[in-house]
Amino acid sequence: MTSEDPAGGRPDRAEAPDEAAAPDDAERSAGRRDPVARLLARSGNLEFDRVLFFSDAVFAIAITVLAIDLRVPIGVTIQSGHELHEAIPGIESFAISFVVIGLFWLAHHSMFRFITAFDRPLMFLNLLLLGTIAFLPFPTAVLGASSTSQAPAVIFYAACVAATGLLEVAAWLWATRPGSGLAAPGAAQARLSFLLQAARSPVIFLLSIPIALVSPTAASLFWIALLPSAVILRRLVPLPDNQEPAS
Repeated sequence: MTSEDPAGGRPDRAEAPDEAAAPDDAERSAGRRDPVARLLARSGNLEFDRVLFFSDAVFAIAITVLAIDLRVPIGVTIQSGHELHEAIPGIESFAISFVVIGLFWLAHHSMFRFITAFDRPLMFLNLLLLGTIAFLPFPTAVLGASSTSQAPAVIFYAACVAATGLLEVAAWLWATRPGSGLAAPGAAQARLSFLLQAARSPVIFLLSIPIALVSPTAASLFWIALLPSAVILRRLVPLPDNQEPAS
C-alpha cells in the first residue's frame, strides 16, 4: 500500500532514478571507446574460423580454375610436337599464376598467425583480397592466350597481381595498427618485417609495368625476383621467434 501525502492527498511515490538506462548509456559509451567491443569474430570462435575456411576455399578454387582453363581443343590429334608447342604459353601462364596464388596463400596463412580477431573493416579488406584472388584466372587466361611477348597482356596481369598485393598490405597495416585489438602482442615486433615481405609483390609487379613497355618478355622474367627477394628480406629483417612469413 502507498501512504498519502497529508498536504495534498497524493500517494507518496518517490521518483526513482532510471537505473536501467544509465548502465546502457555507459556500455554504449564504453563500446565507442573500446575497439574490442566492435569485434565481429575472435580466434577460437566459429565466426573467426568460418572466415579463414572461406578464404582457403577461395584460394583453392582459384588454383583449380587455372588448371581447368588448360584445355585440349576438341578434334585435335597430337601427331607432332607442333600442337604441344602451341600449348606452351598457356602452360607458362598457369605455372606463373600457380606460384603467385600459392605465395599469396602462404602469406595469408602467415598473416593470420598474428591476427587474432576481425572487425568490419578488416573483414571487408579480406573480402576484397579474396576477390582479386578469384579474379586472377582471367588475367592468367589473357596472358596464356597472347603469351608473355605482348605488352598489354603482361601489363594487365602485373596490375592485377599488384592490386592483390596492395590489399594484403592494407589488411596487415589495419590489423596491426596500435590499439586495434585485432592482433597478438607479438605482431608489433613483426609489423615491419611482414610489411616488407607483403610489399614485395606489388613493388615488383608495378616495376615490371614500365619494363613491359620496352620488353614484355623481360618484364615477365623480372617477376622471378619474387623468390630471391624473399630470401634476402628474411636474412635482413627476420621475423621474431622464427615466425617467418612464407612468401
